[in-house]
Amino acid sequence: MQEPNMNLLKRFIAKIESPEEAEFLLNFSSYILFLIGFLQSILFFFLLGSFRNFYMDVLLIFIFGIVIRFSRSRVSVILLCIYSLIILAGTTLTWFGIAAGGGNNIFLALLLLLLSVRTAQVSFQFHKLTDTKLVWKNILIRHLIAIGFAFILSSSLFISFIMISKFLGITEMSSLYGEIIFESLPISYILLLLPGLPWAKKRRMYTISENPS
Repeated sequence: MQEPNMNLLKRFIAKIESPEEAEFLLNFSSYILFLIGFLQSILFFFLLGSFRNFYMDVLLIFIFGIVIRFSRSRVSVILLCIYSLIILAGTTLTWFGIAAGGGNNIFLALLLLLLSVRTAQVSFQFHKLTDTKLVWKNILIRHLIAIGFAFILSSSLFISFIMISKFLGITEMSSLYGEIIFESLPISYILLLLPGLPWAKKRRMYTISENPS
C-alpha cells in the first residue's frame, strides 16, 4: 500500500498494486498531458509567434489527454508512445542542427516520452489487474457509429465552408481552412469513440472480471 505522505512523483513511479492506483495514475497522466499542451501553446504563440505551424502538435496532446482521462484504451497509449518518439527524434535533430522544422525544447520532449512510456505501462497493468475481456461486437458497432458521425460532421463542415465562401465572394480558400476540414474527420472519429457518449454507455468495449486477480 502507498503511504499517505508519499508525494506524487514517488507514487507515479512506484509499483502498482491495485486497479484504483492504476486509474489514479492514468488520470494524473492525462492532467500532465493537458499541462504540456498548455505550455506548448504558450511557447508557440507568445515566444515563437508561429502557433499556426505547430497547432496540430498541441491539439494531439490535448486529444491524447482526453482519451486517456475518459477511456482506458491500450491502443491510445501505444500511439502516444510512438508520437512521443517522433517528437523527441524531430526535436533532437533540430537541437543539433541536423534538420529543421522540429521543436526546440528537448527536455519537454523527453518528459513527454517518459510520461508516455509510464502511462502505457500503467494502462496495461490496469487491464491485467482488472482481468478485462474485449467485446468485439461492441468494438465494431462503436467504430462504425464513430466513423459514420465523423464523416457527417466533416462533410457538413466542408459544405458550410463552401457556402460561406460563396456568400462572402471568396474565390480562394486558405490552406488553414483546408487543414481544419481534413483533420476534422480523424479527430472527431477519435472523440466519438469516448465511452461517455450515449451510444457507448451500453456498448462497452471491454468487460471487467468480477473477481480480478
